Amino acid sequence: SNAQLCSSCWCHHSRDASAMPIWDKVTLLKRLPQNTKKVNTQWRPEHGLLKFGKAFPVIKKGFPMLQTEWDPMKPKQAPGFRQYNPPFVAKVPMNRESEFYNEDNHHILLGKFQFEAQGDYSQKGEVAEKEIFDVAFGLHLVGWLIVRSRFMRGHVQGDTFALSYFRRWLEEKHLSQEAGKMDWVRLWAENTGLEAPLQYRHLVCAKDKRRYKNKKVHIIAQLEGLQIKRFQEDANSRRQADQELWLSKR
Repeated sequence: SNAQLCSSCWCHHSRDASAMPIWDKVTLLKRLPQNTKKVNTQWRPEHGLLKFGKAFPVIKKGFPMLQTEWDPMKPKQAPGFRQYNPPFVAKVPMNRESEFYNEDNHHILLGKFQFEAQGDYSQKGEVAEKEIFDVAFGLHLVGWLIVRSRFMRGHVQGDTFALSYFRRWLEEKHLSQEAGKMDWVRLWAENTGLEAPLQYRHLVCAKDKRRYKNKKVHIIAQLEGLQIKRFQEDANSRRQADQELWLSKR
């Protein structure tokens, strides 16, 4: 009868329906403790509540996106799973022996690098954009450049001599006073010995094609930051004045 309840199923009759699944799990753990998985601390430490979840890359069309960098010249992919395969272009094999290259044939080596230069550039970076584009175009470099009022960034490819001259121009900050001022320069992703043809065929400047609503959000955030900075400076000046007044009264 219902009055005679065993110890294993008393929860089904004495508890409400909302608590039934919880008590089922509790009784299952009491009945079958051998099925409860325990971490073998001799093999790996037990993190407990501090254990983080597994990190998975972003998957697009079945391919994981690993170490993807922003590239304005990257062609847009079709919405379907079919991808365009360009015709095969035979690459010229490069000699990997360092003894093969000297002062006469060192110009045939191709390389690349990416750079970033923070600073303050006048006229929303238009003058600085023209100067850096003329320098890179005069050295027959290919790739892309992006110049704004606070930073400039780019990815250039070409022969090693041209890259060395352009790198020296960046590091020595050969920028006119009308264009602005470079604060610091950072270079990364340097590589030498690329096979022809290169990834890029032309040198382009990426323009700001954001909509006004997106620009408005960044402008408001920038104005709020300037206002907070002004308030902090005002508070520091008042605190210093009060401290000087208190010291003078002593």
